[in-house]
Amino acid sequence: MKWIEVQIKTTPEAEEAVSNIFYEEGAEGVVIESPSDMMIMKSNIPLSWDFSDESLLGMDPDLSIIKGYLNETIDYNEAINRILDRLKTLPSCGLEPGSCELTITEVNQEDWSNSWKKYYKPVRLGNKIVIKPTWENYYKNDDDLIIEMDPGMAFGSGLHETTQLCIENLEQYVKAGDVVIDIGCGSGILALAAGKLKCKKVIAVDLDSMAVQVARENVEKNNLTEIIEVREGDLLDVVHEKADVIIANILAEVIINLTTQIKPYLKEKGLFISSGIILNKLDEVVDNILNSGFEIVEIEELNEWASVVARKL
Repeated sequence: MKWIEVQIKTTPEAEEAVSNIFYEEGAEGVVIESPSDMMIMKSNIPLSWDFSDESLLGMDPDLSIIKGYLNETIDYNEAINRILDRLKTLPSCGLEPGSCELTITEVNQEDWSNSWKKYYKPVRLGNKIVIKPTWENYYKNDDDLIIEMDPGMAFGSGLHETTQLCIENLEQYVKAGDVVIDIGCGSGILALAAGKLKCKKVIAVDLDSMAVQVARENVEKNNLTEIIEVREGDLLDVVHEKADVIIANILAEVIINLTTQIKPYLKEKGLFISSGIILNKLDEVVDNILNSGFEIVEIEELNEWASVVARKL
């Protein structure tokens, strides 16, 4: 079997949105080549740094390359046209996608399967959470909480700044026995982190059926099926519980909409942790959170991204 590799050159701020577009249009895998991600990986030398393509470190810091893999059996030309049309809408969401230069390549099944491994090594996020590929060996410290992930199926490796911010916030604010809701869970990485932090119950929700499938597989890999439940659908449709913490790592526009909806799903003094917020949208997000009956607990920034921790009043 052959795969169609569709490569888009974009900006670091748009890389997560572009990746989501690929998945929603049928990609069965996505690789992000980002200089910032490579530097994050290299900063974790104790975690078996062994990246095989150091040339990526010489990339333009304002450039990210997103590679989506489409099955040759689908109408991939139509899928590519839809992807390009959706890229044109990103400026209306406050994201500058850059040139969106397109390259299309045929890749053999064996080459595609093996190519994932060079992008994915153990990396620490926060103080305790270590994201580890299933095939990698890693000698853990006593306090390490290991999350096993397979990048051949996962929605992102967990290296993106927005994910780092979320995991740092989870480590700081989640307590053993808490109930957590993860909105837009993708691969389930944040739900898995919450589960490893000894939450009583984690509900992971995503509208995308492929994301739900991947998240469920990752939950099984990490032996967290008794704690984490993955549901397909919209928050209002499939969640009826109240949580101590709700976390959402999605676009600023979606977070703004959520702020008017999620209070009934939070316990008294419950926390809303939001990320995926590009800095030029931060003030708008904060204003909407405050106007929706929350108080701001903490705002944290990392490069061009921010996270907001808010408490229900």
